[in-house]
Amino acid sequence: MPFKSDLELRNRPGQDQWQVSRPLEYLTRGLRLIVVLVGFRTDLASVPRLAWVIVPRDHPKARRPAVVHDFIYTNLTHLFTKAEADQIFYEALLEEGMDKPLAWLMWCAVRIGGRGKWSK
Repeated sequence: MPFKSDLELRNRPGQDQWQVSRPLEYLTRGLRLIVVLVGFRTDLASVPRLAWVIVPRDHPKARRPAVVHDFIYTNLTHLFTKAEADQIFYEALLEEGMDKPLAWLMWCAVRIGGRGKWSK
């Protein structure tokens, strides 16, 4: 299994964010280890409120992939391209057991909607 650890988060009181409280390790299909560090802040899957009916932002099968994806976008842009980050997200969703159509929709969303966050 590519995830080498469980996800442990703490809610940030009064904020719509979570903080990683234990390192999250993920091994990509290309055998690159990503370690999300303790203290990293995430909003989980950045899904527009209107789409929460289809894709809840805290979908159990999307939580770990979303945190890894956010970490790459925030801290590892020098090691991965945006396309690689989005592909890792898609593969991690499938590895977590998400249905292919929903994983594909989420991948499409980050391909289209993640551009602004990548360039910041």
